[in-house]
Amino acid sequence: MNHPKETNKFSEHIERWAHEDMLQLTHHFHRLKGEQYERTSDFVMDKIEDVPKFESIKKSIKRLRIYLALDAPNKAAFTFFPVLEVLTDDEKLYPFKLHATENRKSTSGDLEVVPKLFKDIISKNWDTIDVSLVDDLFFASKKTTNGFDTLLRVLYYEVKGKMLTEVIHKLPELTGITMYSGIDMNKFSDKTQISFTPVLGFQFEEPDDTSDYSFGLKSMLEFSKGETFIEYSSPCPPTC
Repeated sequence: MNHPKETNKFSEHIERWAHEDMLQLTHHFHRLKGEQYERTSDFVMDKIEDVPKFESIKKSIKRLRIYLALDAPNKAAFTFFPVLEVLTDDEKLYPFKLHATENRKSTSGDLEVVPKLFKDIISKNWDTIDVSLVDDLFFASKKTTNGFDTLLRVLYYEVKGKMLTEVIHKLPELTGITMYSGIDMNKFSDKTQISFTPVLGFQFEEPDDTSDYSFGLKSMLEFSKGETFIEYSSPCPPTC
């Protein structure tokens, strides 16, 4: 497995995810606020420095990964965070930390900007799943050569192929990037697959023209006003 820990400044946090006790993972997605626990769901890229930097290298991206990372345990804070790692054509690595958002839901309780398909995946599934099942979302079982089952923990998700060359490279100037936490319930009952499904949302100003930002991939993308959503990424392990 290509794990560029020598060049990613968040390597220590990525390694903490890889080695954290599997029954403790759920705690990193929750924080104690008052007398109740809250679950984190959405993570955003810093708009002052990181989004402009991502925009400046967008057209030269040859590999895009979402690494899973942890801060040290702290029950008063969300200690899970994703790292968007970019490899460009000149073989340079650019890691971007995404930060947990506050007050994701609108007053009506509905997600803002996210289309219905992703409301179903994100809000209903992730937000309501029992806390005791969260750990299971990041593991898949695999048969070993001696016939026994072993558990594989997902370390990152990779966006490949047309999603890079035909979509991300061609997006309008970006104003924000968000990772939404989701669960693919079609995979939840299949213990050989990873059911946690991160969805990347790329935000941009609505152009005055009527350009079609479906990039010929309408069956693979979702859209909302000023945002394109990419769900199709490969979890590693087990797909690498």
